[in-house]
Amino acid sequence: MTLTIGDKLKLDVIRLGIHGEGVAHYGGLVCFIPGALTGEAVLAEVIEVKKSYASLKLLKILTPSIDRVDPPCPLFGTCGGCQVQHLSYKAQLEMKRSRVIDAFQRIGKLQVEVDACQSSPKELHYRNKIQMPSKGGKLGLFRMGSNDWVEVDKCLIHCDLGEMVLRAIRPIEIPDLRYLVLKTAIKTNEVLVVPVVRRPLSKSIAEKIYRSLPEIKGVVQNLNPDAGNTILSRNFETLAGRGTITERILDLEFHVSPASFFQVNPAQAEALYSTALDRAQLKGDEVVLDAFCGVGTLALIFAKHAKEIIGVEIVAEAIKDAKANAINNGIINAQFYHAPAEKFIQKLSAVDVVLLNPPRKGCDLSVIQKLLELKPKKIIYVSCDPATLARDSALLSGTYRIDSVTPFDMFPQTAHVETLVELNLSSIPRSTL
Repeated sequence: MTLTIGDKLKLDVIRLGIHGEGVAHYGGLVCFIPGALTGEAVLAEVIEVKKSYASLKLLKILTPSIDRVDPPCPLFGTCGGCQVQHLSYKAQLEMKRSRVIDAFQRIGKLQVEVDACQSSPKELHYRNKIQMPSKGGKLGLFRMGSNDWVEVDKCLIHCDLGEMVLRAIRPIEIPDLRYLVLKTAIKTNEVLVVPVVRRPLSKSIAEKIYRSLPEIKGVVQNLNPDAGNTILSRNFETLAGRGTITERILDLEFHVSPASFFQVNPAQAEALYSTALDRAQLKGDEVVLDAFCGVGTLALIFAKHAKEIIGVEIVAEAIKDAKANAINNGIINAQFYHAPAEKFIQKLSAVDVVLLNPPRKGCDLSVIQKLLELKPKKIIYVSCDPATLARDSALLSGTYRIDSVTPFDMFPQTAHVETLVELNLSSIPRSTL
């Protein structure tokens, strides 16, 4: 059955897709309908047709889902920051667990028990970071599924302190501003302001930003004149105050710089890291490799429970922060190295436990192959992408046994999910762990 743009269809939504959109079938095509929910009957208009799928615009909900709620943000459906504000929080957690189950079954070809998705301490106001594109001197975000700009006065998933800083900064004219990036240390009430500009920012304007609120601890210019979608260049300069802020996670303090990765939901990150430590079951004599260590958060949390920690990270600024974090926390059994994980791991001859928290693309095949050669007794794998997690787990599954899979809702109101997998050598009985 042929579909053309403009056709209006009545469809039954059978599930949610990986971006939180409703999924239905029509004439052999998969139909994606943003804004529709599982179990709903909807009227939708075809806006794009491809060989195997069609994209549709939701026109009317004929039969609403019992899980549908009024989204708290008036920009929901326009701004692309959130995808599932219209879904009850309980149903959001169920959706994310289902997404992990589906990835392991469909991509990994694995039948595994998946725990309930662990709820976030906060459903709103949890994010410690925001990146806002600027247009005509105003701040906003991008529309859903596009690079079209929409003005945003406040973001309900951004933390309260960050929103207070935005209110203070908005009246200040920042010439040649492309993006305004904020990083907030929620426990210490510190904020780092990073204007991304086409031409150098004057120090007088930087001082004005810096003095607008005492919680602002630094203004770091990022000079990025290049057109394109890359927000941050590698050209940073601290113009006022400090170049880092300090956050506390599980009784440790961590320096956070503009370019380094740090979990955006720190309260939920504590739950994730505590579970990772518990699943590792360290006895104190282990050598632990953290192959994608970032600023050293998980590595340093593990350090007091292990003999030696080896941290590896491709981002130079993050390694600098990791080393400083080790010194500031008085940790002497952790060493950090600036290198790609796939190259560094080839130098190792033995480790006991491996921590994996790779970017969305997952682990390079050479990393998996080296792990199968090294045979550490345990692997703790944290992933923001169920698809690549399932792929990598399947590659490890012949030698390793998957003993637990636990999703964490690190990003409420969005379709994203973080997952923690515990893998143990198949040759080691569960009873001895």
